[in-house]
Amino acid sequence: MIITYNTKKYPDMTTHQMMGWGGFIPLWITEWNLRRTCFAIQETLFDHLHTQYEARSGMGIKDRHLTGEIDNEGVLRHPEDPPMHPFMSWDTEEGNVYFYPYSVMGIPTLGGSKYQVVRMD
Repeated sequence: MIITYNTKKYPDMTTHQMMGWGGFIPLWITEWNLRRTCFAIQETLFDHLHTQYEARSGMGIKDRHLTGEIDNEGVLRHPEDPPMHPFMSWDTEEGNVYFYPYSVMGIPTLGGSKYQVVRMD
């Protein structure tokens, strides 16, 4: 997995702050990657994040979809809002996971060609 920090769009933030903004989600992505590569557990990243979030908050992310489209550069576009750039992205076997302000996430599905946009706060 490769982690990319968007210091050009967020010059006032350190990489440590960006990772901190991710909360527990980076840990859950790392756990999913280890389970997948070391133990051959076949679970999608989206399903793993849903399970982890539900276990801690009492609600999953499958019913928390937000509207908007993520372009090839990770920019979240919604007709009613200005474009939102990710502050951090993780390149995984399923595609890039995008972290945006306001606890918004872009989670890859369908081999990374589509994304579920959800709020995980």
